[in-house]
Amino acid sequence: MRRCQDLAVERMTEVQVKRKIWYDKNAVRRKFQVGDQVLVLATSKPNKMAVQWTGPGVIESQLSDTNYIVKMANKNDKTQIYHVNLLKPYHQTPEKINLLISERKEIPEAESDELGIPYPTVDPNVYDFEEIIRDSAL
Repeated sequence: MRRCQDLAVERMTEVQVKRKIWYDKNAVRRKFQVGDQVLVLATSKPNKMAVQWTGPGVIESQLSDTNYIVKMANKNDKTQIYHVNLLKPYHQTPEKINLLISERKEIPEAESDELGIPYPTVDPNVYDFEEIIRDSAL
């Protein structure tokens, strides 16, 4: 009986080492610094297929290699401990800025002006917003 137990323990440690090597090949090592913004996986969903990331939250401190204290911005200064597998880095999308430059562009005089025919602009996407505002004033 003792020999069977020793054999089982030996086999268990061999399999454990083998599975650790296999897991470590595909595992992604995640490490966060204090102050990093992260998204947190919401675990209270009706089923496990309904995955939703909440956040962003801010890393307050690191308790161990795998546990972090995260302060969520939308939860009134509430901090909670999360495992590293429930966190992913938050990358803020750049803001799109629409820029409008209003400047006068001289239109060359043409013979059509003498006849009272308006001269068409070269670029149909250029608008004189000051003229539109003046014309729309009641």
